[in-house]
Amino acid sequence: MTLGNRLASGSRVAIVGGGIAGAGLAASLLFNGRARGLTLDVRVYAGGMSERTSPPVVLTPECRSRLAALGCRIPAEWRTLELRGVEIIAEGRRELLPSSPGGMWLVDGWPSGEGGMAHVRGILTNAASAQGARFVDRHVDRVERQPPAPDAPIAVRGTGPMVVRAQGSGERYHAVALASGAGPLLGDAFFPGFRPAPTMPAVQARLRHASSRLEIAPVARLWVAPLPTVDGLFLLPGVDSVYALAFGPAVTPADLCQALMMASRDGLLNEGFELAALETTRLPHGPGRTLVAPCQLAVGPAAFGHPLQLGLSETLASCSRAAVALLDGGLEASALERRYVREGLCELMEDAAAGARSVSWMRRAGKRAPSAFLAAKGRRTSLGIYGGGVLGLSAPTPLALLGAVRWAGLREVVGSWLRTTMDPVPMAVPDLEPDLYYVVDDDPDAREALTALLESTGAKVVSFADELALFCAVARRPPTAILLDVVLHWVDGLRLCEGLKQHPLTRGTRVVVMSGLNRPHVRQRALDAGAEAFLPKPVDPERLLRILTGRMPASSTSSEPSPARLPGDGGTSDRYAAS
Repeated sequence: MTLGNRLASGSRVAIVGGGIAGAGLAASLLFNGRARGLTLDVRVYAGGMSERTSPPVVLTPECRSRLAALGCRIPAEWRTLELRGVEIIAEGRRELLPSSPGGMWLVDGWPSGEGGMAHVRGILTNAASAQGARFVDRHVDRVERQPPAPDAPIAVRGTGPMVVRAQGSGERYHAVALASGAGPLLGDAFFPGFRPAPTMPAVQARLRHASSRLEIAPVARLWVAPLPTVDGLFLLPGVDSVYALAFGPAVTPADLCQALMMASRDGLLNEGFELAALETTRLPHGPGRTLVAPCQLAVGPAAFGHPLQLGLSETLASCSRAAVALLDGGLEASALERRYVREGLCELMEDAAAGARSVSWMRRAGKRAPSAFLAAKGRRTSLGIYGGGVLGLSAPTPLALLGAVRWAGLREVVGSWLRTTMDPVPMAVPDLEPDLYYVVDDDPDAREALTALLESTGAKVVSFADELALFCAVARRPPTAILLDVVLHWVDGLRLCEGLKQHPLTRGTRVVVMSGLNRPHVRQRALDAGAEAFLPKPVDPERLLRILTGRMPASSTSSEPSPARLPGDGGTSDRYAAS
């Protein structure tokens, strides 16, 4: 029931989304309601929460304080690492933004247990449940406003005007909050004209190391624009794992894999990592435009955010302010707009807009981006009630960062008009190792046959079933040549060839591309990517050896090869054929 269009004891509130925002809002509503002498009936629809990657979480002092206020004490033993800061990387330049001692806790139990985000969600869920919230594993299809008919029974008239449709069932509530994150949202199925936070595509992955010893520094890393399609790559270290997140307007899983290979080559990852999980996701990219309707509002990443957020402070702040607005401001749209959006979220929305704009400017800043972050950290800005910074740090604030990266971006653009582009020269390029060949093919039979063929000539061969470790190996131990299949598990071989040819450490490496797709456009793409030769499968062993030993010009490989015939075979061999 309601009292004068306000929540009262016995009022029913539905929360769509059982993640951090949903559990946080439930705990905050019940805690603040009890402080006002109200007993609320809160139900959280937690269906449809499937996440294979299980991200870690960075807990700042403010975040830990907000969790403690909701009855969620984070045990010290949950702290996997204490991050020393965040390192910004762009075009070979680096700057470390240090954190205060004890400031950034990395909480993570993966791979032996759940990720840090699941740990925090669990403790928030327990806190909300202890105060009376009920979590149901059902996916919400839509929310409808259907006030009870005047002649309806008294029991129905007192159950509220909002109907939540979830997997064929419908229940009435006095208020509904959307806390489903930045992924697929209900849109107009939440309320007509709903305009949530815009989102940006992202790809996240979990990397498992062969060794449990942490060889890289315990710092978070943000690599600015490692690829044309990637605005930024986050790397969060664990004891024996790394969490990677790439974001950009057109980022794909292949982009993340290529960026990880480049990171391994440049020493940002330990050698011998294995890609254990990978999935696409979305990140909030600015403030939402229409977040409230009568009896309805959106919280957390569904309402605002930007890709440079590390931690949960902004999400938890929106939950507490939404709870206060629902309890004190009334349920009319104008009251929620004033109390929740204009008064409660004003600074957070401004920060979200500034953070989203900073992402595009930091790409334009190029190699000046790291120094721009450092300059922004030293700027004094007027801080309001929230006063949070980007990347989980107390500074720089999003507004300070926007000013710094915008100035750096303008200087970089103007400077590019006045100078000739020169590729960076590595400090030391390893000597090429003679008679060493790398074979990259996800087909074990083809890999075994090519290895045996090359070893029969006295050469040393290293074969790769997974292409992710190739960049690191080539940069540290350059081979005579690489035999590269086009169809691989994570990244197609042509993109891999382009990446090898674009970096000073690996551009001198000879690459021979092989493919069962013997089409003129595939052949031309391979040569355009920098391949020395293109060989259709099945590969002719004699022709391959002539190319590798230099006794046959690469241009002659454009003619159609005869089927491969191995010594001792009675007929045409298919050991080199694509699977």
